[in-house]
Amino acid sequence: MIDLQPDLELATDEAERLLGAWLGHPATCTAVVPLKGGLVNSVFRLEFDQSPFHAVVKIHGIDGDTFAEEAQALGYLAGETSCPVPRVHLHDGTGSVVPHAFLLLEHVPGMCLQGLELDPADRAAIDVQLAGVLSELHRHHGESWGPPGAEPGAPNWGHVVTARLAEVRESAAVEARLTPDVLTLVDEAIELAGPELADAGAPTLVHGDVWDGNLMVQQEGGRWRIAGLLDPNLQFADVELELAYLEVFDNQREAFFAAYTAVHPLRPGYERRRLFYWLHTALLHVALFDEEFFRDFTARTAATITAS
Repeated sequence: MIDLQPDLELATDEAERLLGAWLGHPATCTAVVPLKGGLVNSVFRLEFDQSPFHAVVKIHGIDGDTFAEEAQALGYLAGETSCPVPRVHLHDGTGSVVPHAFLLLEHVPGMCLQGLELDPADRAAIDVQLAGVLSELHRHHGESWGPPGAEPGAPNWGHVVTARLAEVRESAAVEARLTPDVLTLVDEAIELAGPELADAGAPTLVHGDVWDGNLMVQQEGGRWRIAGLLDPNLQFADVELELAYLEVFDNQREAFFAAYTAVHPLRPGYERRRLFYWLHTALLHVALFDEEFFRDFTARTAATITAS
């Protein structure tokens, strides 16, 4: 299970050491600014005395370093697609530079979309842009399921999703936080996932974690534009995994789906299949965050799947 470490600290001298390791010469760090939105890692904006003057660093304990995968994913997106992602400056998971695993990234201008108050027209314009970004991304296909370059795994996407659901279902936190009757519904829903998701089409490249907290936007000339997509969970998957995640927890995406489906029509039965992806997201949130909302969402989703 993911180890949450959102409250680590980074001293100025530590920031200067990692900046020096990247630049190849000393730099004076003038500010280490904690950034909001990091749920798994601690994230900081570094301000320093030479070009490019800003960078972003994510830190985590050495035992929880997943930054190699993220660095590889960002490099793949930058090199193979038009998806706007930050450049990777430096990654280290050994603790030899600072006493943390870290990923040093290009500073993306603008602000996080999460919590940003926009009028409906501006919000719709951003969603139309997002549809364009993902439409291009989803034109990329692979030979097997999983991250780019991974060894071929299960030949059937339904098997992949069933295994993922089973893994999070078996976590101690899920077992403790859901009632027996809800766990029974979850188990019944997981049994249905394999056959219902077996026909998923070609493995499609998806960002895998598109939500407002991972969207950077910037206002230019009175109009908002997408400046960057952060924190990819990059993989070749059923494209509906991406689409379902955009709608989970009752997010409204009418403008997105109108623009997206003009290029990539939905397959019949999407509204049913998305429930299995919602269930995985719900279970993962139950395991990570002991909140009533996520427990209730899990119960409702599992009940809907098994009632059909």
